[in-house]
Amino acid sequence: METFPQVIKVRDQQEGLNCARDILYKKSDNQTLLLLSGGSTPKDLYETLAKEKILKAKALGMVDERIDRSNYKMIKSTGLLDYFENLRINFYPMISFNAYDKKIRDLIKSSKNKIAIMGIGEDGHTAGLPAGIPHFAKASRGEQNSKFKIQNYVTDIGNFPGEFKKRITLTFRALSEMDLFIVMVFGGGKEEALRAMFKKGPIEEIPARFYARKDIAKKTILITDQKI
Repeated sequence: METFPQVIKVRDQQEGLNCARDILYKKSDNQTLLLLSGGSTPKDLYETLAKEKILKAKALGMVDERIDRSNYKMIKSTGLLDYFENLRINFYPMISFNAYDKKIRDLIKSSKNKIAIMGIGEDGHTAGLPAGIPHFAKASRGEQNSKFKIQNYVTDIGNFPGEFKKRITLTFRALSEMDLFIVMVFGGGKEEALRAMFKKGPIEEIPARFYARKDIAKKTILITDQKI
């Protein structure tokens, strides 16, 4: 069943990033597992968090990675990992889907509070979950007729549409365990993806519809400068 998450409308990306920062400061503490997405949108946020040196966490991990580890490189370049390393707080990179599946399962189980920083692509994908690939979306939900097993928290992608085809990502099964999603969507290029997100239809077509699921919407904060 589709519904609406909490939506915070902002004037522009900078105001949205400030809003995401303030929510993190309020909601994250030393019992929090914080999962970081890649892509261009959160980079400025991570730089601000590193500079201000206020954010607390128990451990950090990744939502998705490209096989060339470009998301890790981006996060590392912001100084955020150095900040947490100085606090002796561990960051767990996505090196392989098998190893990360076990690690993220353990982290989720042992963490009282789990927050994921997310985005939505222009085609409606989120994390490394591709749009328009039916068998993968079924697998990510753990359906029995899928070639993937129901317990998968992490999987790899070999045919992601776009420049970086090989990726590792959390599945919907793992994401469902989160306590809070901070979803940042900025720029006119995302307007159609947002509209599609709130239209009824298969999640196989638009993975961002995951956030409109009744059980997920109630723990999602969508920050956007676009009209919905």
